[in-house]
Amino acid sequence: MKGIIKKNAHALTRELDWLSEVIDTSMKLYFKQETPYQSIYDIPPPDIAKDESFYAEVLKRDQTSIAERIVLLLSLAPHVRPQMLDVFLIRNKNLDKNFTEFGGVCDTKCNCFIPTGETAAFILAMNNLESRFDLFNLFCEDHYFKKRNILQIVKPKSFEPYLSGALILSLEYLSYLSVGLSKFTAVHAYD
Repeated sequence: MKGIIKKNAHALTRELDWLSEVIDTSMKLYFKQETPYQSIYDIPPPDIAKDESFYAEVLKRDQTSIAERIVLLLSLAPHVRPQMLDVFLIRNKNLDKNFTEFGGVCDTKCNCFIPTGETAAFILAMNNLESRFDLFNLFCEDHYFKKRNILQIVKPKSFEPYLSGALILSLEYLSYLSVGLSKFTAVHAYD
């Protein structure tokens, strides 16, 4: 058990560091600040070829794309490194409110930023509508995120935009990706 936790922690530390760089770069690109990258897709993700963590197993099995990887990590971040999302809490000084384009739900109980589909759209697509439309595919009924109960976008109220729903990692996969066990179904997902 200890070995599994160590492998998972090592893999997720590398992945979350990469996500942090992706978020930082997306902010710099958006605010037209200096960055060595033209796109977040120029930032190489950690190599998982020899990684034996459960997280890497999920990525390899499902041939996870960069966009899917970022969405999965966004859903995991509030549980294991919530402070990395604080950057999205900055206020638009011109309007004296949070930036609409960052999305997110601010939970008053935990005082943390919960990413939404809009947060993922900001990072992955910014103002590119074609890329934004592609993002909808990650939340459809036949995507493996939904089929395997990995994560979902919470259905917003009827009058709210679809991407305003929070990105929620299932408890099964939170357990599976962290400690390697699940009382639910994730532990059996790869039998």
